Amino acid sequence: MRGLFGLWKAMLSSVIAAGVGMSMWGSEGRVEAAELPVSKPAHVLQASYVKSELVIQFESALPPVEREALYEKYGLTEQSSLMNGLFVNVEVKEKQPLQQMMLSLQKEPTVQRAERNYHVTPQLQPSDPSYSRQWFHRMIQSPKAWDQTRGRPQVTVAVIDGGLDLTHTEFAGRIVKPYNVVANGAIVDRDRHGTHVAGIIGAAMNGAGVTGVAPGVRLMPIDVFQGEYAESYDIAEAMMYAADQGADVINLSLGTYVYSSVMEYAAAYALEKGTLVVAAAGNEGTSLPMYPAAFSKVIGVSAVDEKDHITGFSNVGRHINLSAPGENVYSTMPVHSYGYDSGTSMAAPVVSGTAALVLSKNPFLTPQQVMRILYQSSVDLGHPSMDDSYGHGRVDAHQALALTPKPMGAISLNTKEFRMTGKTNIRAALSVRGSMRGLVYVEDASGRRVRTLINGELPKQGGFVAYWNGKQDNGDFAPAGKYSVVFRLADNRQSLSQRAEVQVIPDLPPVITADAADMTMTKEKPSAKVTFAIDRSLFITAAVYNEQGKLVKPLLTRKALPARRHHLSWDGTNGNLKKMPPGDYQIILTGTDLQNNSTKETVWVRIE
Repeated sequence: MRGLFGLWKAMLSSVIAAGVGMSMWGSEGRVEAAELPVSKPAHVLQASYVKSELVIQFESALPPVEREALYEKYGLTEQSSLMNGLFVNVEVKEKQPLQQMMLSLQKEPTVQRAERNYHVTPQLQPSDPSYSRQWFHRMIQSPKAWDQTRGRPQVTVAVIDGGLDLTHTEFAGRIVKPYNVVANGAIVDRDRHGTHVAGIIGAAMNGAGVTGVAPGVRLMPIDVFQGEYAESYDIAEAMMYAADQGADVINLSLGTYVYSSVMEYAAAYALEKGTLVVAAAGNEGTSLPMYPAAFSKVIGVSAVDEKDHITGFSNVGRHINLSAPGENVYSTMPVHSYGYDSGTSMAAPVVSGTAALVLSKNPFLTPQQVMRILYQSSVDLGHPSMDDSYGHGRVDAHQALALTPKPMGAISLNTKEFRMTGKTNIRAALSVRGSMRGLVYVEDASGRRVRTLINGELPKQGGFVAYWNGKQDNGDFAPAGKYSVVFRLADNRQSLSQRAEVQVIPDLPPVITADAADMTMTKEKPSAKVTFAIDRSLFITAAVYNEQGKLVKPLLTRKALPARRHHLSWDGTNGNLKKMPPGDYQIILTGTDLQNNSTKETVWVRIE
């Protein structure tokens, strides 16, 4: 039984093309499959798998009780499960032939597919140095791309491989959430292959050693290998782990010639989560599809040499989406070292690094939008348009960034000096490109949020438009001063913000607010006490009038009062101190500020 997702292991390996070398392994625990149908390549491809394990995909997630009934029927033991029981890795009793067991299981109404747990190999071609170091940067125009971005630390590339040298100075401070699927822990091996791949993606631009395509991004190493092999179930777990942990790009410099439903499901799961998946096409010089590169939701990458020709070892076929430099690539090695390697394993991280640059410029692009940018910006090689060797073309980092739209334009304000009258609004607009939600608010000079205008909405017609009348969230008008309209854009993993300053100039009429709109005077209560508040310093005039509006008695005449609560009273007499007869009277308060803006408030008083 294994860790976080409880996965099982196995993936396919292949016999490497004649003249390139042979992958060798012992027979213990693995069985050689029959020859795969091929379109007559010059060599035979075979598959290797875990001898006593199967991967079962159910029609829908099956509860543990129902799974146990099936296991008891066929003598199976569950090793682990994914997606609440949609996929399981089971151990088969030694004497039961796997092929017969697969056929029997697939007759069960709850089972959609049963398959072997295949081995997967890294797609590396070891080589001696023969070209100048890191020639691929010149080919894909990395230096021009770096004029726009070297990669943001908020962008993460998951390297699903054999681990990497975590102590290498090229990765210092940029390793996040490492995970060992096999050992179910955070400790990963110092693997040569994974270290080399990671360096191509993101070795630091620190004035020493080498530089990756996206030297500013973070790396998430996920170790799936046991020796020369990884297993399809483990790779599926790794892809889902990377997507769940917020990886923006997954690099898979590995592959198998046997289709795996659990890997295809994981690739689709990652894409649905917003994670772009890039994989090596394979190194056998064949047109057979290699998985995961051949999955429709994965960018499959072939390798070119320094002359932009497809390499002799690179696989080709209709599943190729892009090509990238992959021969004699200089990158990081354990321990704190550097060296050359060749293979589509080296080409895939060039594409992954370029994708990371694109997402650094605009983190709100969907994986599908990033794919289109990479395809449309690639250098067309071979036959015009798409072909089996180069796909859409050879990746070009500079052209990819040139095609990448900025996530947002500049904030447009209808005024930078907002004269607040209570009837006017300031209009703030921002155009955006990508998939995100917007939060728009106003903050004062101290950074305190005073009013939320848009909260978590999707853009409309390519942007956001917000209006502010000067009121704060508490209902009061904002005092004079400097404010900022802030647009904060975010998806489930990235956020960006932009602000524009505005000067608020209050031009509001003064406000007088009485506690009571009417009151009654009786013998027991012979006077009316009026409590009122003013919002600023005012000259207050107050007087009593009868129902017909005739002056009865002045109470205050242009008395200067500060902004706070005040009190005044009327004893029911006129200016001659004579008691007024029963009836309705009105106390009218009038306030005028220094700008000669005025207002009034009326309180009715009944004398019984």
